[in-house]
Amino acid sequence: MVFSMFLEKEFEMCDSLKYVVPIIVTYNPDIKRLGYLIKSLVLFEDVKLIDNGSKNIESLKKLCLQYKNIETLFLEMNCGLADAQNQAVNLIEAKKRNNVFVLLLDQDSVPEDKCIDVLYNYAIQLKAQGVRLGVIGPALVDTYSDSKFGFIRDNRRFYLDEVTASFFECDGINSSGSLIPLGVWQELRGNKKELFIDHVETDWCFRARAAGYRCYGTFNAVLSHSMGESTLRYWLFGWKSMPDRAPERHYYLFRNSVFLQKQKYVPGRWKSKNILKLLLTLGYFGVFHRQRVKHISNMHTGFIDGITNRQGAKKG
Repeated sequence: MVFSMFLEKEFEMCDSLKYVVPIIVTYNPDIKRLGYLIKSLVLFEDVKLIDNGSKNIESLKKLCLQYKNIETLFLEMNCGLADAQNQAVNLIEAKKRNNVFVLLLDQDSVPEDKCIDVLYNYAIQLKAQGVRLGVIGPALVDTYSDSKFGFIRDNRRFYLDEVTASFFECDGINSSGSLIPLGVWQELRGNKKELFIDHVETDWCFRARAAGYRCYGTFNAVLSHSMGESTLRYWLFGWKSMPDRAPERHYYLFRNSVFLQKQKYVPGRWKSKNILKLLLTLGYFGVFHRQRVKHISNMHTGFIDGITNRQGAKKG
């Protein structure tokens, strides 16, 4: 059966505008790109923006002042993506809003037409069916390359032409675009802030699944999202894509991968594939990349810090 991009019924936007609270975390954002994101959320009743000590704070404040539906929290230093999202949820809890969903968004993401509305209505459908929903997320399209990223199920990535259902269960969801029931977030006590950035959502999804919740993805909702400074394409039994990350990001990727390798709630299949991906990352960035010395240094430091359980922001 051919997958259809047409929805089974038309959805009204009013409920999602009321019961979805978008959360944006910023750190030295591209103001123009961030402006596109904020403008797409102009009809929502409540939007939270947490800034991690950006250098262009005055431009950011000027942008936010144009919108009355945004509640801001400007931190003096970078506390990391994980803790910033936790603090945003604290703002929601302070208003005693219980029957809502949180929508996690990176500063360089922009939801395409009806993306959030589709996620919300599918979430309501799943919960009405008795599903213990942990999270549902959209399909991602890379900002730089227009590459489309599928969803992973049973350690295999599925793409649009392989899926017949409007929404389907998967191993986990990318952080940006994640729609999460507030009650589930509270039960799991949010993110592990010590991870700082990278694999934060991986850890959260595995903890959710270990607690009996289920993760879903849908190709009927699309999010334009930057996966890195640019995207590399390589052939390994078929063409694949890899984000061209800054060297420092590989510190967190390797360190937090080691952390996840130690956790009992992380499936063995993921651990095996993660080791292969780390070796591939080391092989490419350590040999072919123009900044290979910096990449190798960060990977090595991250691996050692993972072994010794050093967490939080990178030292030095």
